[in-house]
Amino acid sequence: MPRAMRKMLQNGYSHDEPDRIPNNITIKNLDIIMYIVAIVGHLVDLGLDINVAVRYSLAQKMMEFGWTLTFILLPAFVNTAVSIRMYAQDKQQDSVTNEFTKRHWLRIFILVLQLAPILRFTDALIYAIKSRRAERKHDTSSQRMYYGLMLKEDSDAALLRVFECFLEAAPQQVLQTSLLFRAYDQLALHQILSICSSVVGMGWCLAAYQRAVRFAQQDKNNMNWCGTILQTLWHFLVTLSRVLSLSIIAYLYPYCTLLACGCHVLAMSAWLQICDRPPFCAHNKMAELAFSLALGGVYLFTYILPIEVFAKRDEVVINFKNDENIMEINS
Repeated sequence: MPRAMRKMLQNGYSHDEPDRIPNNITIKNLDIIMYIVAIVGHLVDLGLDINVAVRYSLAQKMMEFGWTLTFILLPAFVNTAVSIRMYAQDKQQDSVTNEFTKRHWLRIFILVLQLAPILRFTDALIYAIKSRRAERKHDTSSQRMYYGLMLKEDSDAALLRVFECFLEAAPQQVLQTSLLFRAYDQLALHQILSICSSVVGMGWCLAAYQRAVRFAQQDKNNMNWCGTILQTLWHFLVTLSRVLSLSIIAYLYPYCTLLACGCHVLAMSAWLQICDRPPFCAHNKMAELAFSLALGGVYLFTYILPIEVFAKRDEVVINFKNDENIMEINS
């Protein structure tokens, strides 16, 4: 019996493997590099946003500081809440996860720092390295087990990154771009750096999410790196067009834009509760409502499926209504 499998049985753990693992489960150098880039990129993006907030505070621009800080902290709290719910589900299922955070105090400490995606990416990186070591030892069972755990952590991390990108990065882009239109001053360089760091990760974030989800769906083919690059370009261009449109409208009509976005979030949340209720927090009505509100915020910029039902119809309706609203405002 493989050593890793024996350790699982001795500890009384079960292993919930993704539904569909590809035949080729070799961990390449590129896979490990991409996990490291994801961790470093998240920290750089967060650091640049904090830098802009500090610059606003030092320049006594308290309203800009307040909005920037809000778009940093609010998504971080959402990500932390979603991550805690994921950990609760892992505990209920007795699944072998949290390799980096087996000590509960360390997990709590990192979650308090609002670094929830970093936990998942780090666990995925550790499992990728363990799968690679098992392959070199010709331990096929352990290699497959660790690869499945890596995919599970990767899909969780990708979902957290979607929330982080479209509740933090995208609103930050809209905010900083509209402020840049209003005044091009000594803070312009810091604003541009913050905008660029957010732009780089947004398309990749959605492509990585869809790539991770496809590994767990039996009715869809897995996505190769060429497909991932094309998905990245597609999501990047679609999201960038909406960010630029909202930035221009926010520059011209800031309060109307805020009101319209708020109404959009409420409308999408109500629609989710009535027609497409997400099962993620079904055990708790308040948590379910909060999750729907978070998805409503994401739907300002893109559409992700809470349930795989009438997918294409819903996506067409959402995208058509978003584009129609932007055209009406511009006219």
